[in-house]
Amino acid sequence: MNDQSAATPPQAAPVAVVTGAAGNIGRRLLDRLATAGYRVVGLDLPGALPAGDARFRGCDITDDAEVRTVLAAVVADLGRIDVLVNNAGISAIGRFEDHDVAVHRRVVEVNHLGAIACTQAALPALRRSGGRVVVIGSVTGFAPVLGRPAYVGAKHAVTGLFEALRIELAPDGVGVTLVHPTFVTGGMGEAGPRASGRVRATTGAEVTADDVARAVVEAVRSGRDRVLVGRTAWLSWHLYRHAPALYTRLMKRRLARTAVHGDLRGAP
Repeated sequence: MNDQSAATPPQAAPVAVVTGAAGNIGRRLLDRLATAGYRVVGLDLPGALPAGDARFRGCDITDDAEVRTVLAAVVADLGRIDVLVNNAGISAIGRFEDHDVAVHRRVVEVNHLGAIACTQAALPALRRSGGRVVVIGSVTGFAPVLGRPAYVGAKHAVTGLFEALRIELAPDGVGVTLVHPTFVTGGMGEAGPRASGRVRATTGAEVTADDVARAVVEAVRSGRDRVLVGRTAWLSWHLYRHAPALYTRLMKRRLARTAVHGDLRGAP
């Protein structure tokens, strides 16, 4: 769909809904989309919402019934949904045996099933508007990354689903954009305790939350199917496809040679 200017009459202005909106990327998405002329709605857990900001609505995206209720209210209040950005995400740092099934399940619930719930609830409105679904993916959605197997699994799942969904929704005039950032400054929430002394948290140059938000707005404006944010994401995409053994060797060398105990500097 085409972008709208800030001069668009309020009653006709398109609506963008962003999940995980209280986080670093989510807030920048709201700001960038609002500047681009959208009426914005940010969804996040009630306890995470900034006080006094009318753009936000409380919503647990892992609760299907709550998602349907909240998005129905958005349509009732604003009349439409033109863009849905599935941005909410949670990681888990450590090796496979460091986290039990409950942690893996939680990561899948937020990253994968939450995106399904929000997309299904918004789809009737998106069909009416000829809108677009955006998924904030990751390098981990198309290539293996050491030290976060639960996150890699969830991001592969949501990436594969929406690649297929793009084809299914095309006849309805609904677009699907996958955005794959490299490591983002500021990090993200984690589903379980960090396993200490494991692998490095990041590799390669980081990008900012605003880099990601800007890429999303440009992708929506141009109707792009995929965006790779950051040089490391671009290199990983091409290297893993054309020389997977070399990609794996370089990734292991960069991530595994230095064990750290500090905080996560970013998340892919």
